[in-house]
Amino acid sequence: MMTKALKGTLAAAAGVALGLGGVAAAQAQDEEVGIAAAGDVILEDGIRLNGETPNGQQSPEATMIGLDLGDGETRTVYCIQLQVGLEEDLLHEERPWDDVPVEDLPKVLGVLLNGYNGSNAAELLEAAGVAGEDLEGFSADQVAYAGTQSAVWSLTDGWALESADGADTAVQGVQDYLIENSEPVDEPDFEPYFEVDDSQAKTEGATVGPFTASTNFDAVTFAQPEGATIVDENGEEVTSFTDGQTFYVKFDEAADSSVTLVTDSITWTTPAGRTFVPVDADGADVEGQRLILAEEHTSEYAAEIEFEIAVEEIPSESPKPQLPVTGASLTTVASVGGAVLLAGIVAMVLMRRRAARADWGSDA
Repeated sequence: MMTKALKGTLAAAAGVALGLGGVAAAQAQDEEVGIAAAGDVILEDGIRLNGETPNGQQSPEATMIGLDLGDGETRTVYCIQLQVGLEEDLLHEERPWDDVPVEDLPKVLGVLLNGYNGSNAAELLEAAGVAGEDLEGFSADQVAYAGTQSAVWSLTDGWALESADGADTAVQGVQDYLIENSEPVDEPDFEPYFEVDDSQAKTEGATVGPFTASTNFDAVTFAQPEGATIVDENGEEVTSFTDGQTFYVKFDEAADSSVTLVTDSITWTTPAGRTFVPVDADGADVEGQRLILAEEHTSEYAAEIEFEIAVEEIPSESPKPQLPVTGASLTTVASVGGAVLLAGIVAMVLMRRRAARADWGSDA
């Protein structure tokens, strides 16, 4: 009598290639990188604030700042170093929090998740109880941005806002609301991952599984492979993986075989809280004000992830080797490379798009 042992390998011969606007590059399979983004600074008029920092700096302008990441959209960002000049003419590239010399970033992200994200000014002013204030000719967006920026600076630079009448009162109200109603939030994922739990997988006739996908991608879509169909627990065809999804491989024939999956696309959400630093023409970090992303955005990328699930027979009479930790029989384990971090993924640098500039407040 024969039983089927399940073995798996990560083929990834082509690695994983993410691209936007024709920008894509192959990386070595064993190089661990993330999805990096870079963009140009876009400035719009803001509100000059009244108050001062511990070192006496007064009246900075809460200029409204965005990053053009090359997809035609401008993302709302905030300064997290009030006393460092903004390098508005330089490309800003994404960096993890460990590379940003700013304290209290968890508190800052908590504020941003409740603050102005580029599209919720009216709701924020209403929540802060200042919707009826005289804005003195400023827009709701400018006031909402200024109040959020002031709250951020109060955490990163010890900025103390001094309110007066009209728009100042509204800005103060937004800041107070955000500080009082926000909790610290940890850094979002910097690197993408795709893992498959195969601990419960076994063969039943021509079907192998269950497998469970674990990923921080929104979705990974793929074409059905030759010689098999990917199905869910109800036997329905599956053409994409999402986090926590259970799936099976149903072979056309119950025999020694293997199946190779190749993805069509990957959907990835860049979360709020990603930080950006100015870089020179060679990509080296430059001393300058760091920025933090205030809104998440979702994009779909052409991509290829290839992995193989192989099934082979071994005699049932043979001693069943035991895993050293779990004790699970190797004849009941299916593998697609174990906990596979997408080490083959390319660092995706979005195309730099030059954009019209605005003047930056001289004191910011």
